[in-house]
Amino acid sequence: MRFLVALRHAGYARYLQSTMRGLCERGHEVTVLVGIEAPASKSHVGQLSRFGDELDELARELEGRLTIRPGAEPRGSRRRDLGGSLRGWLDCLRFLEPEFEDAPKLRARALSQLPPTLREPTETAAASPEFRRSLAAMIAALEQSLPVPEAVRTVVEEERPDALVVCPLIERRSPQATYLRAAHAIGIPGAVCVASWDNLTTSSLIHGEPDLVTVWNEAQRKEATELHGIAAERVVATGAPLYDPWFEQRPSSSREEFCARVGLPADRPFVLYVCSSGFIAPDEAEWILRWIDIVRGSGIPELEELSVLIRPHPQHRLLDDSPAAAQLQEVPGVAIHPREGALTLSGTEIAEYYDSIHHSAAVVGVNTSAMIETAIVGRGVHVLLTKRYRDTQEGVPHFAHLRSAGGGLIEVTRKQRQHVAGLARAVRGEDQSLVAERSRSFLEAFVCPQGLAQAATPLLIDRLEQLAASDRAPSERTPGPPYEQLQPLIATLESVFRLTTDGTRGNAQAAASDEP
Repeated sequence: MRFLVALRHAGYARYLQSTMRGLCERGHEVTVLVGIEAPASKSHVGQLSRFGDELDELARELEGRLTIRPGAEPRGSRRRDLGGSLRGWLDCLRFLEPEFEDAPKLRARALSQLPPTLREPTETAAASPEFRRSLAAMIAALEQSLPVPEAVRTVVEEERPDALVVCPLIERRSPQATYLRAAHAIGIPGAVCVASWDNLTTSSLIHGEPDLVTVWNEAQRKEATELHGIAAERVVATGAPLYDPWFEQRPSSSREEFCARVGLPADRPFVLYVCSSGFIAPDEAEWILRWIDIVRGSGIPELEELSVLIRPHPQHRLLDDSPAAAQLQEVPGVAIHPREGALTLSGTEIAEYYDSIHHSAAVVGVNTSAMIETAIVGRGVHVLLTKRYRDTQEGVPHFAHLRSAGGGLIEVTRKQRQHVAGLARAVRGEDQSLVAERSRSFLEAFVCPQGLAQAATPLLIDRLEQLAASDRAPSERTPGPPYEQLQPLIATLESVFRLTTDGTRGNAQAAASDEP
């Protein structure tokens, strides 16, 4: 069988790396489309790594079975396509639904992505559920009437796979949605593999009517059906393939070796602070300084000189030019490693990350997927709720999974006294049995719904093979009005969205930019 895997950028390889390898090992051919190419890395002296070190390495390892080529969807924000703008408008309306009433920051972000001329009227008029549904139906009809970009149609027809796999699809403007439409037009079934734990609640709608949506667990399965309108029979919970390697990982260095490497004393416990994304925790260096003062000033002897290891988020620079970042680097007993963060794609990066959790007494953070990885390693997760980040803790739906899945993973409180007491127990090693039980229950509910002994990757591959073997008739797309009739409306919308068209009659899509 032949599979066409569309990744928005090389970073998404981390979510499907084991799946792509497994497909090739079962004798299938895989072509990977990378929408945004990677910049050269420091490890590539004198040469350009077009698709990222890990993808390049995987292609060499699976030479003859896995091929990488550039994607064809729009790549930049300077020259936008009308279809993407319309999908973005639909996504904005989605966050005005009652389900997101208690998520003000998500709503504000969605509205901020609309042009100013549409922002206020959309928010005001869409307060009426009836008008909101009518407006969404009109926008969707127009978006679906637009032709598939020629470049996208061509690449799918050239590859002629047995199945298309898109990841993540759920992204601002959903630039990969036209891959599904192009595949359906020629009778190729398509799957969307949900990449992360928060995609279904913090990102875009699922556009394009996929034949299969793979999710991690039953909670996400419910989100896909209730929040995105995907038919229940099309949504399958396979577990999280991303974490399969983590269950096989073991410490790669002793505690003494690790502490020496990061610059912490080996004769005392340390707590690992895992940073969050910039959206979740802006100005996090300021908060970390405040948190250290709370912990060390608690009056608990074990915490007075507590060592702290800080792991920056790979997509949010902690050590910027702010006074707080400069001050943080001078605090005694605090180490920052790796200083610029890491995506944990390769075995070496996973090993170092695993060791940082394994050798810690406990893990602390605001709201991050690192807490899921901590559950696999078997350390306790402690979260102090704060007004500073209320909108990205209690105000985002995915944080609730950490508090409820399997009875709840994190020890969470808004009282400083209870927070430091929990850390003191962890430092003394008094909560190990409780942590083990919490971690197991959470993982069985959220990461491994088929059981901890069952890897997710084979289950996902089985589903993709079934999809590829299925028959799908070419879609009979109802043609929209002639382009000449749509032109006045399209011209108006393009003006509103500040678009530039490519001037080709019959194609309302703007030319794609090479700017990532």
